Amino acid sequence: MTPEEVSRVHREDFYGALRKGDLEKLSHIYSDDYMLVRSDGSAFTKAQILDDLKAHAMNFNSIELTNEKIRIYGPVGVLTGNSTITAVRDGKESSSAFRLVAVYHEQGDRIELVHFQSSPLPE
Repeated sequence: MTPEEVSRVHREDFYGALRKGDLEKLSHIYSDDYMLVRSDGSAFTKAQILDDLKAHAMNFNSIELTNEKIRIYGPVGVLTGNSTITAVRDGKESSSAFRLVAVYHEQGDRIELVHFQSSPLPE
């Protein structure tokens, strides 16, 4: 696994699936033991986040990633950066800016997202 591969999976595959609302692709990107920790501390498993996205119509108008840094530790890649997102969920638009940590693991010929955590950026 290289930093370029992790960046591609994160920006093209993961963000691409979010933009398109492609839950099938997301289910292949998320590892079976995936965990999402939102900025409020709530945690979701792969099944819970996919069910949540099915139940609540969500469209991402923009997803930006800046200050990206990727570190590789054998089969594990850790991506950190700042993200700004504008989305519409259940008809209500919102924007957020946060610092993220995304942990990827190389499993055979796939790179899976095993953990994603965000914290609000100071204003």
